[in-house]
Amino acid sequence: YQYTHVNNTISITTLPIYYLEPNTRITVEDDPSGIYGDYIIQSISLPLDISSTMTINAYKAEQKI
Repeated sequence: YQYTHVNNTISITTLPIYYLEPNTRITVEDDPSGIYGDYIIQSISLPLDISSTMTINAYKAEQKI
């Protein structure tokens, strides 16, 4: 399913959120970019340094297939 909706992917850079895992559903609301809705985490890049940021790649979770 994720390969048929490739234009609905986002990448988020944030402070580390250690409890997140791939295949977790998250809700994103960002007014400046106009991104709203639920997304499924595809991959996470988590640094070993405490002061670094993590990157989350996610694709849009549709209500019906």
